[in-house]
Amino acid sequence: MGAADTELEAAYRLCARQVRQSAGNFYYAFRLLPFEKRRGLHSLYRFCRGADDLADGGGSPERRLADLAGYRLALDRTLAGNPPDRGWLTLLDTVGRFQLDARHLHEVIDGCALDCSPLVIDSEADLASYCYGVAGVVGLLSARIFGYRDKQVEGMAVALGEAMQRTNILRDIAEDLAAGRRYLPRQTLDEFGLEEQDLRAGPRGPRAPAYRRLMAHEVELARERFATGLRLVPLVERDARGCPAALAALYRQLLAVMEARNYDVQLERVSLSTRRKVTLALGAWATATLRP
Repeated sequence: MGAADTELEAAYRLCARQVRQSAGNFYYAFRLLPFEKRRGLHSLYRFCRGADDLADGGGSPERRLADLAGYRLALDRTLAGNPPDRGWLTLLDTVGRFQLDARHLHEVIDGCALDCSPLVIDSEADLASYCYGVAGVVGLLSARIFGYRDKQVEGMAVALGEAMQRTNILRDIAEDLAAGRRYLPRQTLDEFGLEEQDLRAGPRGPRAPAYRRLMAHEVELARERFATGLRLVPLVERDARGCPAALAALYRQLLAVMEARNYDVQLERVSLSTRRKVTLALGAWATATLRP
C-alpha cells in the first residue's frame, strides 16, 4: 500500500469515527453494508454534516454564508481532483467510485444555506422545497451508493429523505424555534388555528387540542412519505437493501414515540436507546435482505 492509499484509509477511518460519535441512527443503519458502500456513505455523511455545521455555526448570517461559500470552493477543488486537505480525499474517492452527480453535491450546500438566515416557510410547497435541499437530495446521492437500475428509485429516494427530515422537524420543534426557525408552514398553522407560541407550549398550552391535531396530521404526512420511500428497498442492490429499510424503521419509531408521549417534544428530546436502535436496525436488515 502506497502513501496515498495509506492517507486515504486514514481519512476513511476518521469518517467512520465521526458517524459513530455524532449520528447514531445512521451508524446503525450503515453498519451491515458491504465495505465499500459503507465507506461511501460515511464519506457522504461527513460532507453533508460539514455543510450543516457551517450553516448552524456561530456568527452572523453573512459569516455563515461566507463559510459555506468557502466550503463550496473546497468541493469544486475536490471535484477537479485537487482536494484541499485529507478530509476531502474520501469524497473524491466516493464520487469517482459511485459516479455521484456534482450538481447534487452543490444542492446540499444550497439547502444548508437556507438555514443561515431566518427561515420563512409559508406553504407545503415551501416545506417540500426545503426538505429536498437538506434531505431529499441526500437520498438521491445515497441511492447511487446503494446501486439501482430502475429510475423510479430516484423519486422514492427523495420521498424517503423528506420523510426523515419531516420527522426531525417534529422532534426538534422547540429547539428550532429557539434558534429562530419555524419549519411548519404558516398556512398549516392557520388551518389549525395555531401560532408559534402554541408550538412552544405544546400539549401544556391553551390550544393543546389543536396542537395535538396538528402533530397527528404532520406525523401522518411523514408516514405517507415513508410509505413512498420504502418502495425503493426491493429496487436497490440486494446487499444495500437493509440500509434504507433500517433508516426508515428507526425514524418511524421516533414518530411512534412522539405519539406515545402525546406529542410532548418540548421538555425532552425524543430519542431511542442503543438497544432499541440495534434491534430495529437488525430486524429491518433481515426482512429487507431475505425478501425475494
